[in-house]
Amino acid sequence: MSNLSRQILFYVKVSFLLLVIMIHPAFAVELTENIQLHGFLAQGAFYSTDNNYSGKSDGKVTFDQTEIGANIFWQANDRVDFSAQALYRRAGKVENSDLRIDYAMMSVNLLNKDTSRLGLRLGRIKNPIGLYNETRDVAFTTPSILLPQSIYLDRSRSLLLSSDGGQIFGGHQVGNGILSFKLNYGMPHNDNDEIQKLIFGNLAQGDLDTNDNMFSGQIKYSLDNDKYIFALSYTDVTLDYKPTSTDFLASGTARFSPYVLSAQYNGEKWGFTSEYYYSQNEFENFVAVPDSFPVSENWYIQGTYRFSPKWQGIVRFDENILDNDDRHGKTFERLGLPAHMGFTKDWMVGMRWDITPSIMLRGEYHYINGTSWLSSADNPDRQKTEQYWDLFALQLSFRL
Repeated sequence: MSNLSRQILFYVKVSFLLLVIMIHPAFAVELTENIQLHGFLAQGAFYSTDNNYSGKSDGKVTFDQTEIGANIFWQANDRVDFSAQALYRRAGKVENSDLRIDYAMMSVNLLNKDTSRLGLRLGRIKNPIGLYNETRDVAFTTPSILLPQSIYLDRSRSLLLSSDGGQIFGGHQVGNGILSFKLNYGMPHNDNDEIQKLIFGNLAQGDLDTNDNMFSGQIKYSLDNDKYIFALSYTDVTLDYKPTSTDFLASGTARFSPYVLSAQYNGEKWGFTSEYYYSQNEFENFVAVPDSFPVSENWYIQGTYRFSPKWQGIVRFDENILDNDDRHGKTFERLGLPAHMGFTKDWMVGMRWDITPSIMLRGEYHYINGTSWLSSADNPDRQKTEQYWDLFALQLSFRL
């Protein structure tokens, strides 16, 4: 599809959603007393001075990022409810017009008192990682167009987004706050091409998939109606490599065990957020690639200011390091690859305009040093990538 065709398609989508919202501006459509239908759309536009992000953005504008979602909620009775969401997502060559079930679950309240709650969910469930993983596809619930890649790496998105299994959740009032927890156990989704490229480059010929269930859990304490939020998340997932008959690699395993520590302040005007990521990674028994146990240590700090009920500004510094003992990418350099594949430092400034309660426009500027979170699908020849580059982003979002 040509760039002109993408622009035409973008304006058709926008015009259609505007018409729908003008006809029915509410946030939800009540089908019956106990059934609600919600929807959202986000269309992005990107331009970069070098490198490609979410399509061919190098020196040109790309509209290759679209998210359209529709979800339904049914309160069956006082204890049981059902919810599901279908999501269409296009993001450059990484996700090419995929339509999938984003989540679909049954939730059962086992205990629901004034100060305590305990429940069980079964189905396809979002993993509780950090502050934004569970709602990262809904633009109105996230602070920026690009989430901090130190924590919410798009290259590992498909692996960590959700799992098919169960969740135990609960909460208890402690002082002026709520202490809550979520414990997930289930099978993640095997769409790990970007992770495989990240670990092996073009050396691998087989498939890196998971055959085991993963664990993801979070404990969170929120005070004064979420004015202060503190959380600790942990995930444990193992991938197995299946080589081809002519493969250079043997049947090895890759294990990731990230911790995420989160803190947030939400004031009337000011907001501050910081998250720290620490992961012990294990790569073993690939033979052609020596066993290694790198530690990834990433973080970001972010500030927001609300100028008025409709206007909000944001600034952020975000650092992503693949190997804490090789912060300058010397290992990549020894392999004949650019050293800047091992790290990324991203300075960002942006603005958000809530045109109406249902329509939002926001823009961002990123000054970036490094390419560790760039996708291989959009940047197949790493030798052509540049260490220092600028990224401009614009996004128009709607919700029903």
